[in-house]
Amino acid sequence: MVTEPGPVLVELPQPRSLTGAERALVIRLVEFADVAVLTEQVTTVRVVSTCRCGCASVGLRSDGPPVPATVVARLSATGRDDYFAIEASGDDVRVVLHILGGFVEELEMFAGEGVQVVAPHVDSVTSLWIG
Repeated sequence: MVTEPGPVLVELPQPRSLTGAERALVIRLVEFADVAVLTEQVTTVRVVSTCRCGCASVGLRSDGPPVPATVVARLSATGRDDYFAIEASGDDVRVVLHILGGFVEELEMFAGEGVQVVAPHVDSVTSLWIG
């Protein structure tokens, strides 16, 4: 079985703030999930890594409180208590906010293997899904 590789994130020398477009996307996705703890996490989220391919995917870290495992399990499409994702699409880009261990972990932006993308404008984000 052949699997598609996911983004390979490379640590930044120093964490950076989210760009305006990244922040708008994260806020939009978190608002859709309607989980107060995630909203708290967004206030302290920092970019700690970027994808080595040069796409717009970024690794995230927050000092906010973790989402309780019971809430994670309720939101997970598979009932996992350690992972769920909030997905959307916009400007021909698939956007996924990964929540791992109760914390925002990665904002993935993908438009096809090897396709360089930028963060889509938040107003173009549609087809929101949690799982």
